[in-house]
Amino acid sequence: MRRHPRITGAGLPVSQRSKFRRLLAVGGAACLLTVAGCAGQTGGSAAGHPTGKPVQGGTATFALPIGEDFSWIFPIENQANNEPWDLNVEASLWRPLYFAGQGAKPVIDNSLSIANPPVWSNKNQTVTITLKHYMWSDGKPVTSRDVQFFMNLERANKTQDSWYTPGAMPDNIKSVSYPNASTIVINLNRAYSPLWFDNNQLTWLFALPQHVWDKTSATGKVGNYDLTTAGAQAVFKFLFAQSRQVSTYATNPLWQVVDGPWRLTGYNATTFETTLSPNKNYSGPVKAHLAKFVIESFPSNTAELDALRSGSLTYGYLPFSDYGLSGTLQRQGFTIAPWAPDYVQWAELGYTSKTYGPLVKQLYIRQALQHLVNQPLYMNKLFHGFGQYTYGPVPNLPGSPYVSPQEKVDPYPYSATAARALLTSHGWAPGAGGYMVCKHPGTGSSQCGAGIAAGRQLSFSMMYSTGSPSLVSEVEAYQTAAKTAGIQITFNPQTETSMFSIGGTCPPGPCNWGILIYSSWMWNYGQGDVYPSSEGEFNSGNYWGGGYSSATANKLMQAAQVDNGVSHLYAEENYLSRQVAALWFPTVDNSISVVSNKLGGWQPQQAFAAPMAENWYFTK
Repeated sequence: MRRHPRITGAGLPVSQRSKFRRLLAVGGAACLLTVAGCAGQTGGSAAGHPTGKPVQGGTATFALPIGEDFSWIFPIENQANNEPWDLNVEASLWRPLYFAGQGAKPVIDNSLSIANPPVWSNKNQTVTITLKHYMWSDGKPVTSRDVQFFMNLERANKTQDSWYTPGAMPDNIKSVSYPNASTIVINLNRAYSPLWFDNNQLTWLFALPQHVWDKTSATGKVGNYDLTTAGAQAVFKFLFAQSRQVSTYATNPLWQVVDGPWRLTGYNATTFETTLSPNKNYSGPVKAHLAKFVIESFPSNTAELDALRSGSLTYGYLPFSDYGLSGTLQRQGFTIAPWAPDYVQWAELGYTSKTYGPLVKQLYIRQALQHLVNQPLYMNKLFHGFGQYTYGPVPNLPGSPYVSPQEKVDPYPYSATAARALLTSHGWAPGAGGYMVCKHPGTGSSQCGAGIAAGRQLSFSMMYSTGSPSLVSEVEAYQTAAKTAGIQITFNPQTETSMFSIGGTCPPGPCNWGILIYSSWMWNYGQGDVYPSSEGEFNSGNYWGGGYSSATANKLMQAAQVDNGVSHLYAEENYLSRQVAALWFPTVDNSISVVSNKLGGWQPQQAFAAPMAENWYFTK
């Protein structure tokens, strides 16, 4: 199973999309600072490295994004709660077999994984996993039976898991055996690339406490129900129902048996304040220094800033629109530091739209549209330099081993002149209002292309999510640039939730938009998906690529799954980049973190936006 993490806000409606998104409350105030000047600014005591003596204990508070909350605890997520903040808490309570993110590096952290590195055999068709010696918080050992429990639940209920993708796990498993208490042997249905499989399949595996959770009702006895399909379905139904009972999170005995560094000891179902305390029986290498780690939700930027300034928040963030307050906060004893994520931002194109599909299926039109994305302008004036330029489907994160050399260079730099030249060389000429009209229909090299009639105006409906001033500023700037090149852009603003129900129907349709962009990240590589291959985003039948379909791209993506080595990944991402499978927009940082100078151990900030509070400590 390949995890597909993108979902916004609790209560996602009818969309079947299953990846989480990060909705940043970013502001649109202009900043004339350069990228280097903005991004290089930090403050506080040694940029987040306190010089005082570390002490045990204390309570640290951490702010979630505006309007977001922790509201799903079972480590198999439903559609509406497959979000990074839920996943991060889950991984603090129940460690995955392979932990994604080694500090700021987008790779597996073997030291934090509860299993040893996998061993491959049988011509890359068999993988053997050996568990480390971990204990549950109730003193019982973590065994292969706990992994079998997870696998049985997943196999019997895969279509209810928001991460499930047909063809990937568990579909690509021929058989699994558990020869002893610490060993799992997975036989696959064909040979796969260990690089892809280790990073994108094994990373979703958990050990779950079978000796506590294998039951079908709150008052029922624990058994071995998961060993049959019907029993696994009944257990899954019970656990899913329990996870929906948020008011019982701190009292339900199910959730108290953990193998991670934290356990949940307090939860407010109204404010979503979540309190974690150290798991004293944690077997991992980094045991919590804090007495408590509290996760706070805020209804507005003002409320979050007030908490920072009052001293009730240890680790918060500065909205981009309030970046001018950074100096004040530094003087009040905070460090300011950008938190760069291993994420990507793009705008989907409506390939399956009857209206706009014939346009966006033309490579020269996609190239023209990409030439109109003024990434330096957006980065400098909207995001204060806190972000990465994006030229393809793989995050351009510094130090990432997965971004190709080619994708670090913009193949279609901003140029309205270049965009206009592409259009005029393919049969378009200015018409009413200065907007381009197809004068030479047909499929020749100098004609408009298949499905484009004579007299057709070059116009697009652009849907975007409201609530982010910076995104509004981006799309308005894009509209102005497009007009310069003779392309008409009309806006269709929607709430983020509405976009999932409207844009999320395409494909199969109706697809009444030409361009669609969400606020902030389009795709997160992390948690269960570390290796940034693009199946699920840009393979045929996708949801997240607007219906993009290419036999060449499909073949390259399959090669990245089957043939080992990053060269296949590079070929895939280079092709999608140059083909402009989507419109690449700059990717804003996770946040501008604001952290008390009394807190140590929080740097480097984790590549997949996990707070990693077990590393934190206060100083005298």
